[in-house]
Amino acid sequence: MPASALITPAALPVLGPTRTPVRLVRGGRACPICGERRCSNPTECANDYANRSWGACEECGGSGYDTTGFDIWCPICVGTGEVEV
Repeated sequence: MPASALITPAALPVLGPTRTPVRLVRGGRACPICGERRCSNPTECANDYANRSWGACEECGGSGYDTTGFDIWCPICVGTGEVEV
């Protein structure tokens, strides 16, 4: 039986420096006052927030996450975990 040819693996290409993958977040928790993802006037919202009574959202148990599994954020509190009392 003839000797079999040795197969050597091809050299791997040299890659440049690796970069850490960037995680894009396309949404986020909303402001409990104005309901927007980015407040147009965060100082005013912070003052309104301090002057109101808040309690944990009953739908999500205060976590801010959707418990039905259809969305990321709770549809009642929009991810804040709090509702006005």
